[in-house]
Amino acid sequence: MKELTVRSIEKNYRVYIDNTIDKFHTLLEVNKIKVNDKVFLITDDVVFNIYKDVIELIKNETNCKVFYFIHGETNKSINTLQAIYNFLMENGATRNSTLIAFGGGIVGDLVGFAASTYMRGIKFINIPTTLLSQADSCIGGKMGYNYNGIKNAIGNFYNPVFVYVCIGFLKTLKNEQFRDGLGEAIKCGVIKDNQLLQFINNNYKYILEKENDKLLHIVKECLIIKSGVIEQDFKDIGIRNILNFGHTVGHGIEVTSNFGISHGEAVGLGMLVAVKLSESKLLLCEEVYVKLENLLKKLELPVKYKVDNYSSFMYAINHDKKNNGKIRFVLLEEIGKCKIKVEITEEEILAALKESIARG
Repeated sequence: MKELTVRSIEKNYRVYIDNTIDKFHTLLEVNKIKVNDKVFLITDDVVFNIYKDVIELIKNETNCKVFYFIHGETNKSINTLQAIYNFLMENGATRNSTLIAFGGGIVGDLVGFAASTYMRGIKFINIPTTLLSQADSCIGGKMGYNYNGIKNAIGNFYNPVFVYVCIGFLKTLKNEQFRDGLGEAIKCGVIKDNQLLQFINNNYKYILEKENDKLLHIVKECLIIKSGVIEQDFKDIGIRNILNFGHTVGHGIEVTSNFGISHGEAVGLGMLVAVKLSESKLLLCEEVYVKLENLLKKLELPVKYKVDNYSSFMYAINHDKKNNGKIRFVLLEEIGKCKIKVEITEEEILAALKESIARG
């Protein structure tokens, strides 16, 4: 089992990375979780049906009560949160209780937010089940939900007691779900670590075949990169912005596609647009675009997208939480070196779209 510590101004916590879920009970004891204080496992319907055996194992170890909601981005909402609060109250959850988030990024965000607000804050454990959540969203403390068509418009920062990453869960993912996480993994390499990019490029066939050692290496390296950034800027007011490379346009694509384009796919497309903007604004070498596009293709991620509703697309971009009246992008000076809060005009975005993902 691999371990790493995520350090932040709130509290430090451990991330455990293993091929199985077998050590979960031991880690409850190590992290001083008292099952007698009531434990609640919350997931979505897809994860509930796939992992009934794992949920039963956790129930036997913790005597937890289980709640699940309908999966999907449209249910990352206040209505789902209210259902979680009702479940907790009806089953006598107290300030000493613990929530277990068992699922992908949406589950982690919602359960973390519920934990941070229920009785002004109770403990929670994150067990991410998708590559996207394992390599990215399971750490960092960002919790929240979508509101009025804006992703994560309502939220806060709140850390788990610990995170348990089980690589074995990735074997059950559909190919499109698996590739979704690869978009964020590539992003980590682009912004911080060319060696990670090279590893993905050299091993892409084995990665697509979901070989354990390759996936464990990618997840571990992504979490090391992200935890290093978080340690410098937990509240995301400065350098942590680099983790949003590709996300500004990516969020616009997610919204205009009615979430038909997944987050990781949208981030990949958004990175291509950001690289084109980096060429014009920061004189980035044109070879970076070719290298990135080829890697996305190897991993069977999209490199083309036509924005049909430009006003909705720009609405999502203009309402990005970091823009504050001006459109600001994370751009690339070179692989591994970013520049944050670069002001961009709508005209420059349109031009970059035409030169990148919309061309042809």
